[in-house]
Amino acid sequence: MKTEAITLDRAKARELYRAYKTHRHYSEPMDDEIRRAYQLLAQGRLIIRAIDSVVKAGLDDDGHPKLALLRADKKEVRFQAWHDGSGYMEAADYPSNRAGSLRFKFPNGSFVKAKGGRALMPTIPVMHRPRRGLANYHVLWEAEWRPIPPRDPFLLRRIGKADMWLVVAMWDLTEVERAALAARIGNA
Repeated sequence: MKTEAITLDRAKARELYRAYKTHRHYSEPMDDEIRRAYQLLAQGRLIIRAIDSVVKAGLDDDGHPKLALLRADKKEVRFQAWHDGSGYMEAADYPSNRAGSLRFKFPNGSFVKAKGGRALMPTIPVMHRPRRGLANYHVLWEAEWRPIPPRDPFLLRRIGKADMWLVVAMWDLTEVERAALAARIGNA
């Protein structure tokens, strides 16, 4: 899966992290996000722009977004497209009339001639699953907008409110995991 990574030399990131840490007493919430991102980049961690990645990946042959993003404690994503190319993704069991952390809005022109739909979220293998606080994580994956199991997901942790996401884990669903998920598609 192609994503929009935020890259910076580790030494430069360490230098900037120290500068932000030194001036911490003047900082605002946005500065905390920036400092945290520099710290993770200095450690060699991968940070991506997940929302931007969904938009830049574009649409598949059927007119659905190639990538989907959803909070990790949910099972299915719903995508709604509008005539101006805007749209949103949210948990399928989330009331459509509410905004919040379960909805990602995409601006005008993001998805021209897109179709709405629903896609199943991949399961998080037990070795990658957080021990607690699953609602604090998100999954980015190559969405299948028909009833078949997805593959190739990323487990993400958002850094503040910006479109900066720490990649916690990456994996490919095995055929065993896909078969177990396929057995549950008809029962959902």
